[in-house]
Amino acid sequence: MKNITTTLILSVFTCITIQAQEKKFDFGMNLFPNYSLGVISNDGSTPSSVESGFQDIETWKPSISANIFVEYSFNKKSSVGLGLGYQNNGERTKKLDLIFGINPNTGQATTDPSAPSQARIIYNHHNIEIPVYYKHIFGERFYLLAGTSAIINISNTRTGVKYYEDGSKERNTVEDNSTEFRGLNFTGNIGFGLNYFKREKFSLFVHPYCQYGILGVSKAASLNRNILSLGISTGIKI
Repeated sequence: MKNITTTLILSVFTCITIQAQEKKFDFGMNLFPNYSLGVISNDGSTPSSVESGFQDIETWKPSISANIFVEYSFNKKSSVGLGLGYQNNGERTKKLDLIFGINPNTGQATTDPSAPSQARIIYNHHNIEIPVYYKHIFGERFYLLAGTSAIINISNTRTGVKYYEDGSKERNTVEDNSTEFRGLNFTGNIGFGLNYFKREKFSLFVHPYCQYGILGVSKAASLNRNILSLGISTGIKI
């Protein structure tokens, strides 16, 4: 019995020592500058011509997200991660010409030199993001990352930008109350990247990254928008 007990204690001690020596957890932070776009979905109650009109004037918006994360390694080739951070996305309209009248003699648009010549609207969604993902390593540096994010909407704003002929512009931001925004959403995420700089205590990574909103940003809009974000994610892991 004494020998069995001694062997068991030594076995447990050995396992604990091995686990302590192996680095199972990594911590890090990443930055995701990207372009986002609201992909329009129609529930059928809005004429297709109206939908096409919005598609013609809306375009990609510069956006940014950032989070901190922890990764747990199953082995040298696979790990899972959990993060927490801030996400900004949305869409914007193209610059639209402002017409103040039509010259009856020429049929050409007239402008007011003291008034803005163009304008656009920028729609911003401010969210808390909780990403969960699986990562698989190929070789020594390349990896595939796939997962989902819980998106908690905290505020929504609408910015009007007026452009003047002299090159100046004027911005005005207000709360966007145009619809009942969804409080909780989810995205599908995928990226393929590279640990391009590795040292014993830290590594730097970069990967093209794609996020797509599973649900529309509105709870009940006839023309809803599923947010698509494309960009380059980069950061540090320690």
